[in-house]
Amino acid sequence: MNTVNRLKLIGILCFFIPVAVVLQLINLQTFRHEEFTTRSQKRVYKKTKENVFRGRILDRNGNILAESLRSYAVAVTKNNVKDKNLTLDILAETLHVNQSFLNKQWRDKKNFFYVKKNATPIEYEQLISEIHKAKLSGIEIEPRYSRIYPYGVAQDIIGSTNSENIGFSGIELMYNDILADKKESKLVKKARDGGIIYEAGQEDINEAADVYLTIDALGQYFTEETLKYYGEKFKVKNAFAIVQDSYTGEVLAAASYPYRDGRSLPFQFIYEPGSTFKTIAVAAALDTDTIKPNDKFSMENNKFNVSGIIIRDHQDKPSLSVTEILEVSSNIGAAKIALQLGAKKLYTYFKKFGFGVKSNVNFLSESSGILRDHTTWKPIDTAKAGYGYTVSASGVQIVTAYSAIANGGALMQAHLISKIKYPSGKEDILATPMRVREVLKPSTIESLKKMLISVVENGTAKAAQMPAYKVAGKTGTTEKLMETGKYEKRAHIASFCGFVPAGKPRLTILVVLDEPEKSLFGSMSAKIFSEIAAKFLTLYPEVNEDSYAIKN
Repeated sequence: MNTVNRLKLIGILCFFIPVAVVLQLINLQTFRHEEFTTRSQKRVYKKTKENVFRGRILDRNGNILAESLRSYAVAVTKNNVKDKNLTLDILAETLHVNQSFLNKQWRDKKNFFYVKKNATPIEYEQLISEIHKAKLSGIEIEPRYSRIYPYGVAQDIIGSTNSENIGFSGIELMYNDILADKKESKLVKKARDGGIIYEAGQEDINEAADVYLTIDALGQYFTEETLKYYGEKFKVKNAFAIVQDSYTGEVLAAASYPYRDGRSLPFQFIYEPGSTFKTIAVAAALDTDTIKPNDKFSMENNKFNVSGIIIRDHQDKPSLSVTEILEVSSNIGAAKIALQLGAKKLYTYFKKFGFGVKSNVNFLSESSGILRDHTTWKPIDTAKAGYGYTVSASGVQIVTAYSAIANGGALMQAHLISKIKYPSGKEDILATPMRVREVLKPSTIESLKKMLISVVENGTAKAAQMPAYKVAGKTGTTEKLMETGKYEKRAHIASFCGFVPAGKPRLTILVVLDEPEKSLFGSMSAKIFSEIAAKFLTLYPEVNEDSYAIKN
């Protein structure tokens, strides 16, 4: 090849090589840009779920009952660890993990194991510093959120989350879809030292809503502590107390003893209410003009025969008025009133007061109780229903029924969830006071309140008395129906339900003790009522007996 041809070839190559390079650059930057960007990001970035950010759960006053805080899951990949002893020493020291636990994990796990799943931000920063200084390898760090409960109250209502921060029980489970951030993952950069670098704007943005309860955190604390003290003192199997706003139906406190995750006794536990139900039977008979407050009933020498079954009393007066029947809690008197009223009317008023159906308070596994249709009742069933047997109810049903008496005759919808607040600022108000129905006439309410005040002042519920307020209410004691289908005379449920101040109440409170070690009857529940009420009313200084005076 002569010199001229060589020069031509060189010239052609010099022309086409830059053109080829330019075309390839155009191809890479335009047509294959997304492919290579994705490859690059996979090397530098990774998607992480962060086990989902969750919204807060707050009380009626905005106090935070549950919230998510940044935490980190720290793990080890053994194959990538260069210095085992140094690595484990630093992990134990910075994460406050037992050295023997780490050694066991190293022995037992094939390659990968978690060291700590909820390291704090401070522990994370210290670990990153140590990794950088010691040039450690094989430590994996995953950003996530941990659930904390600042007040430590209402745990059985709030519930819990699992290791992935997903609702497991209680409100956390019921409202999981609302509380959980909708974003499934975030794009983060893994630094060489194991640290996490967020893409701009991703770290603090969340789409989770907040759930506000009707609970008052301080009142809940008072209720839980009082219930725990007496629960331990009397060695009860179970106990619960529920406090309700008499006029709005809002649940202000609901405590269970002992605490068990996912179990809230005021909503889920049903029992035969016993003598607290005498109030309902008397209310029905008064409202239908079947009886008058001063009507007298013979006590049948303490042996009242109903269809061959003898009903007895713990008192032996020859006769009692309706007020006295409630004061001394006469089973014979209540049975006679129920029979005089009749099964159909008694059943109708049980239904009017909300028994036999769920209260729709909006809590998991709420029970509807047990109320058989009156057409299946025999005379003895009607008689026993008058003093709270053959019928089962939940705590929220009973306290809501007594609130209807307290507020002047309106059965209110019970509420536990106040509102849901979304990140956009939108709010769904769920606790708007709502009347379900009117259950009693004003004249019935006036008579019944006087009777229930007399029960506290002169009858079985003297322990419920309070120095600054009039109290109205009724004790209850039942022999417990066991799994054998028989009643156990040594196993009782002792209760008291009442409202305060009696004239125009602010609070309706039910206290129930399940199988106390000693037969306390309802008087001790009445004592617990007065202590909870006294503490609760300190939260409402505007409430006083003068401004809520009852007509004498």
